[in-house]
Amino acid sequence: MKPNDNGRAPDDEQAPDTARTTLEGELRDGTSRRTWPSRRTFLRATATAGAVASLSGLTVAQEETTFELGGVTSGWEGRSPSDIEGETNPTLTLEAGQTYSITWENVDGLPHDIIILDADGNDIVGTEIMSEQGETQTLEFEATEEMAEYYCSVHPGTMRGDIQIGAAADGADGDETEEDVSDVIGEGPTIGLEHVAGGFVSPVGFEIAPGQPNCYYVLDQPGQIYHVGASSGESTEFLDLTDRMVDVGAATDAGFDERGLLGLAFHPDYQDNRRLFVYYSAPLREDSSDDGAEGESETGEGSSDDANETDSTTDENASDDNDSETDDENGTDNENDSEDSSEEDEAEETYNHTAVLAEFQATEDFASVDLDSERILIEVDEPQFNHNGGPVVFGPDGYLYWALGDGGGADDVGFGHLEDWYDENEGGNAQNTTETLLGGIHRIDVDNEGEDGKPYAIPDDNPFVDSEDGFDEYFAWGLRNPWRASFDGEGRLFVADVGQNLYEEVNIVENGGNYGWNVKEGIECFSTADPNQSPSECPSQTPDDVRGGEPLLDPVIHYPHQVGEETIGISITGGYVYEGEAAPALEGHYVFGDWSDAFERPSGALFASPLEEYEPMADRSEEDLWDINRLSVANAPENAINRFILSFGRDHDGELYVLTTARYTDGETGEVFRIVSEEDGEEIEPHEDSIAQETGDEEGDGEDGEGEEGDGEESEGEDESETDDSESDAGNDTEQEEGTDDGNETDDANETTDGNETDSNGGDGNDTA
Repeated sequence: MKPNDNGRAPDDEQAPDTARTTLEGELRDGTSRRTWPSRRTFLRATATAGAVASLSGLTVAQEETTFELGGVTSGWEGRSPSDIEGETNPTLTLEAGQTYSITWENVDGLPHDIIILDADGNDIVGTEIMSEQGETQTLEFEATEEMAEYYCSVHPGTMRGDIQIGAAADGADGDETEEDVSDVIGEGPTIGLEHVAGGFVSPVGFEIAPGQPNCYYVLDQPGQIYHVGASSGESTEFLDLTDRMVDVGAATDAGFDERGLLGLAFHPDYQDNRRLFVYYSAPLREDSSDDGAEGESETGEGSSDDANETDSTTDENASDDNDSETDDENGTDNENDSEDSSEEDEAEETYNHTAVLAEFQATEDFASVDLDSERILIEVDEPQFNHNGGPVVFGPDGYLYWALGDGGGADDVGFGHLEDWYDENEGGNAQNTTETLLGGIHRIDVDNEGEDGKPYAIPDDNPFVDSEDGFDEYFAWGLRNPWRASFDGEGRLFVADVGQNLYEEVNIVENGGNYGWNVKEGIECFSTADPNQSPSECPSQTPDDVRGGEPLLDPVIHYPHQVGEETIGISITGGYVYEGEAAPALEGHYVFGDWSDAFERPSGALFASPLEEYEPMADRSEEDLWDINRLSVANAPENAINRFILSFGRDHDGELYVLTTARYTDGETGEVFRIVSEEDGEEIEPHEDSIAQETGDEEGDGEDGEGEEGDGEESEGEDESETDDSESDAGNDTEQEEGTDDGNETDDANETTDGNETDSNGGDGNDTA
């Protein structure tokens, strides 16, 4: 699932390590930027301004010395005094030398703290992180001239407000340019949606089998695959892997998770050989040592080659403080250990689960799958629960493609994240092709066996064949949380990658391509020291001694999480080039989505980008990016889908489907909709069992804030969909708080909020994700 990184699902990334507060509440020295990215052109400026904009200002000085706030991922809720009641991220007016107190309540049960910063982003005073819903804290302090902002270090992009010292806040500096989301996202056509199936939990995949034109298959994240009649919409269970998987939903107290049943591909000759290939999250395999020192990847029969046996987390590769962070499709990032217990935590730190790519065979009548037929192809140990990627797809060349995320956490750093060639940033699984399979797309030949008993062969033109530069399995690398991938009719491979704090992207992936993470986020530079601030400079290629000086290829689609006060999305969900006839307005477009614009409510968006010629390019300018248009949904409140967007599907006729849910990994709110013309669209009402009823955001109170992997994303998405990273991977890539997995997940594993990250998407379906 994403959600920044939210199946992203969604992902919510944390502020830089040095600026975070530990779970036990001890402040660390360091800085976080008060102003977000200022970029040479509009997109960077809009992402920055939206991230820190004060959504309300007081017009008179406040005499009260006590403030009351509600802490929720989408933003601080003003409660008292009356001047700030109902405002999101209200400006607090203080007098230097006066003693004040801020009492805040944890509204959503996700990890939050409150920290006051100076104008340079330095911590002045703050509280510990608390994750208990309904719990309250009081921060008492003496106001000083240096105080400029207050924020939550776990959700710095959304829970952030201004402090005005000695004068009324006017809400503007006078020299800022008014920004509008229409400068980034255009207005697209109106489409209709037709409900075709429901009753799922978190449907993160839609696949068709060769030779079966009257049905399709839906992957439900908790572990089931359903056979669905194309005309009747009736579903029957085809495969249940729950007894071989982690307990999906146990990663976080809120139920958001980016692990699960994430990918399915039927062999092109399925009608003859009944072979299918599945990607799922299993409990950490027994032959994986607690400290991860036995290596992270292994093929199904016999050990992998020397490169695959390389240790994934030796002491020198782990981060100094061994913080384990997470994103979301569609999320939030947190630290797991306090300074006074870091040695104990370091000794206990372990991998979270094992990613399994396996082959099965259907029964002779094609009614179900023979569970005894399982043959494991590749296993990869994942350090955190998010950023799992998910796509499994056959290419027009007949080879099987499998996309993996960077392993989870935030920034691609910490436990289980190796160092790479770029010294300016910590970590870098996605840039390290010699010691890990994480953060890349892999291509294998499943119709032949390889050397040393491997159950697959390596295509001769894979980039590292007969090379010491990386694993033979690699096809491309430099990815954070790829949430959904598809080939178009021209053979181009579209891969949506859930971003972290600021940007989402879609790449056209080619053999041997490096897509930049964690050196870049979208077309912008990325800093692990300050993920909320895009550096003005970074490399556009690797050094000559690293794979020959390859370029860092930029995406063709790129958008910021936020413009001004409006959130576009937090954990991207990849889709398809439209090749059907039911919605003529989409002809010649790549159709995709975002897990949600907030982690705590289902509010996904549908987009379409007109196709253009593709030329691989580093340092792509904004003018070279493809246009993005928002699709309106006919017969729906505010012309919006009002659901988390987990995934897309395409049937035998080229028609597209949208897979959604209104919750995380519980309930039965998962649905499948066919995209049709505006005239043929059905009435689409918000789901009556939405998670927003529990988070208190049914009316969209957090509409101006991010809900972050990316993550979240899913965070899809997020994960996100995450998000300060919500990815959504919600299937994409997202991040959240700590949780347990009944033995399948370590106590140190973090949560996410991105989205389809949200690596839901990592729910970021997309993290959420």
